[in-house]
Amino acid sequence: MKVVFSSLAYPELSLEDVVERVSKFGFDGLELRVADDGKHLKPEFPINKEELAILSSIRISDLAGYARFSSPDETERKKNEKVLETLIKMANTLNALGVRVYGGEFSDEGVIHRIVQSLKRMNRVAQDYSVKILIETHDSLAKKDNIVKLLGELDEEDIGFVYDPANVIFAGDSHDDVFPLVVKRIYQVHVKDFIIKDKKRVFVEPGKGIVPLEKIINDLKRIGYKYYISVEWEKIWHPELENADNILPKYLSYLRNLLYN
Repeated sequence: MKVVFSSLAYPELSLEDVVERVSKFGFDGLELRVADDGKHLKPEFPINKEELAILSSIRISDLAGYARFSSPDETERKKNEKVLETLIKMANTLNALGVRVYGGEFSDEGVIHRIVQSLKRMNRVAQDYSVKILIETHDSLAKKDNIVKLLGELDEEDIGFVYDPANVIFAGDSHDDVFPLVVKRIYQVHVKDFIIKDKKRVFVEPGKGIVPLEKIINDLKRIGYKYYISVEWEKIWHPELENADNILPKYLSYLRNLLYN
């Protein structure tokens, strides 16, 4: 297993400064957020030569994009498919394993069918570029029942998952319930720990919250998982969080201890 971190830990830094921290702290690579706000890369192809040169020095696990396909508006879904196509091409250029997508919020009975149809269309593009589409357990797809419904229609076995157990737990389910459902499709695991305060998540150091990180890592070891674990310190959404320079080395040390002991 390779341990990386998500670039959303550093909204205040340049791409070059984020990349520098990969080797500085001893991580195996970077999960690179790609969004219209340009932190830290925009969904544009071809990739800017300067940015490409910066990124060429490290391993990119995946591109964390924001395409989602739950909308009943066909024009909106097609727009998101176009964004995903761009991200797939970028991932291929960067030798990244895959591109993260969201399911989005579920608003009606037809949502699963819409998501699956878009994923099937885009998977043909992804196959052409040797890139995997990775669905995150996020939004409505953090819930076990919705994951079951999606998998019931999703025949394409090469479409994978970014498994985020913290999202699953906050949504009211458990690692033990959801892990067996997606285990054969996991290509990246988001790692973060939290406590609940005033019905909100408060992110904390590893091992100090309610996420069973030791069991999660042991389960991954048991199945022979060989892909990525990404520390997701969400400072871009929670600016009050401790500086990532202090917290990321703690997560790396904690995870390496679990992985090798």
